[in-house]
Amino acid sequence: MSLSSLPEYAPFKDRNDESQTGLHNDELKSSLLKLIHADPLGRLNPLLTLLDAAEHPEDDFTDALTQAVAVIQKFNENDPSSRPDKTVDVEPELCLFGTVSAKPLPGGEPAIQELKFPKGKATFANWGHTIYYEPEATFVVRTIEGVCELVKWAAREGKKVRVAGFRHSWSELFGGPDSVLLMFLPYSTLVKLPYKSPPADWKTELSGATLVPSVADRRPDAEHAFVRIMAGTTNDQFRAWCYQHKTVCIPFNVIMVEITFGGSNAPICHGSGFGSSTLSDLVEQVEYVDARGNVQVVNDPRELRAASGCFGLLGVVVAITLRVDKMGVAEMVPVKIPMVLAVPPPKGYPIPDAVKDMIKKDNITEDQLEAARLQFIRRCKEDYYLEWFWFPYQAHCWVNTWKKRAMTDQDLDLPEYPGSNLLTGVKAQQLESSLAEAITNWAPWSWLDGQKQAYVFGLSAMVGLPNVTKPEDTIQTYVSEALHFRRGIQNFRCWDSEWEIPIPATADGDRDYELVQRAWWDGISAMYSRKDAPARVALEMRLTGSSNVLLAPQRGNANGTISIEVLTTLTTKQEDWQSFLQLVADKWTSYTDRDGNRLNARPHWAKQWAGLMVDGLPVEKYFTDVAYKDAFVEFRAEFDAVVTKRGGSTEETLRRFGNSTMERLIFPMQARLDKQTGSDVKKPYAEPHRSRNPIVRLFGGIWKKIKGLFGSSV
Repeated sequence: MSLSSLPEYAPFKDRNDESQTGLHNDELKSSLLKLIHADPLGRLNPLLTLLDAAEHPEDDFTDALTQAVAVIQKFNENDPSSRPDKTVDVEPELCLFGTVSAKPLPGGEPAIQELKFPKGKATFANWGHTIYYEPEATFVVRTIEGVCELVKWAAREGKKVRVAGFRHSWSELFGGPDSVLLMFLPYSTLVKLPYKSPPADWKTELSGATLVPSVADRRPDAEHAFVRIMAGTTNDQFRAWCYQHKTVCIPFNVIMVEITFGGSNAPICHGSGFGSSTLSDLVEQVEYVDARGNVQVVNDPRELRAASGCFGLLGVVVAITLRVDKMGVAEMVPVKIPMVLAVPPPKGYPIPDAVKDMIKKDNITEDQLEAARLQFIRRCKEDYYLEWFWFPYQAHCWVNTWKKRAMTDQDLDLPEYPGSNLLTGVKAQQLESSLAEAITNWAPWSWLDGQKQAYVFGLSAMVGLPNVTKPEDTIQTYVSEALHFRRGIQNFRCWDSEWEIPIPATADGDRDYELVQRAWWDGISAMYSRKDAPARVALEMRLTGSSNVLLAPQRGNANGTISIEVLTTLTTKQEDWQSFLQLVADKWTSYTDRDGNRLNARPHWAKQWAGLMVDGLPVEKYFTDVAYKDAFVEFRAEFDAVVTKRGGSTEETLRRFGNSTMERLIFPMQARLDKQTGSDVKKPYAEPHRSRNPIVRLFGGIWKKIKGLFGSSV
């Protein structure tokens, strides 16, 4: 039975009543229970399972949660209004690409396979469903020679080449309708949910890791090693490799394991801790296929400032060699702390009323707030890894900061983390993410207003997070395990915007920790200020270091960086989310140092920043005129030096590998040339989903042809 055929009864009709603004947790829960019990058909009953699991974290709810997922998924299958976009869920046929010849793998597996879709061209959709386009062709490639031959073919055909892995970038860093798409892993592994690892019999030379003794006559010191990692290697594969060898580990990384090294390095991703930088700063060597289909190598430190993090503009990266650490042990003590004590507000900060009530309810004193401030600074100064989460309207934050120590002979048998615990292990985390994805694509979910959605999500998220309150319960695991403490992230799509804010120095030369506190509380205040609750997943903060990479948002931040982000569900209204991003951007880009100079805050390249304004400027104008004014000049010069030294040209390279966004920002002359020749890449759609109405699409196609005949003035 379709949901549309069922009556909407009275309790749901006032679900967006403005009188609900600023509800406190007890009121939110009471209001939610009324909605659940008011439905005579029990369609909201799976939420009761979530509430029970949240209130009894010591109990095993695996079977009940699995059943709740099954109920929701069955509902989604039977009701069209519940279904998410299915564009990327059509299984393609893998075919040999006869136009190009490349030697197969030793086992006979083809080097190149073209994906053929039942209805012609595939519609590319990124993981966050913010970018859609139809590539000219889509290929799975398993060898370096296969990449070379495809690039040569694309050059003959006048096509651009872009690579996509798990498609996690929310910004427009992908290809377009004039480009061909390359993938280094099976389509289903990269696109389908829930995530499944590549099949056991999957063979490729574009995944894997190997220790190398030196790079360009540079040898690592006793505390480091060089590892050549193929671009199609996932974080989970490298994590498993580190666990197997127990000799080296990457010093920092992104949390999720469902991402390739090619995908995380290209947009200059980062980890956590003041001792960290960006993944691109670890690069000792880049191997890529250039515009003429030849393998090139960059290992000169000066050239690497541009080549290590350049968004795929140089060519198709097939391998990177990273400088990694000797294996270390993480002493994890993740803990749930009252939110006002986790990162205390600066003195005199205008705290939201709901938080004042929390302080009053818990009898928190000024002395406790001061002790908490000192504890926060101690964590920042002493801990290796630094991360804080707050889920909307929750009374507690989850604090995940930990120390690192040297590995000893007694540490050779430490277990993998998070392990197989029924409540907090890998399978439990994967199930929780699958449940979140199913619920947010569930029609009854829309019956809850934004605040209730955020409250339920936050309550559920806190259930599966560990809470270590005794020293003897400290979690001992390898650094390579601790960095990926959360699994199954791939199974839950979300929207995400992150800013990198420089931390200025105080008069005595210390870091300005009060500014860190202010940025955190400006995020919390923004979330409480909106009755529509556009941020329904989390506020997250990591504290990181600086960077030497030319286009890194952390570059020049000598005292460190506040990496702070907000996340929401894909069912949030796009206009509400965009206006909220503007609200937090206004706050996070307004800070100054003690001399009144505006701090050079910059967003994470791969996350959501399009359409924002910064200090009265469109964000792209802010990039070119303020944030990256000098960096873009440096990058252009170094980029040109790299390609010309290897017999190419910037123009030829961008014709083959350019991306509309980066060309528009960094190479505006090339972007204008592309536009004149008709090879400019289509911008992302304004709405998160394309029309599926065949009449609309038919007339849209006719209109495009008319415009092509008579010009854009039609």
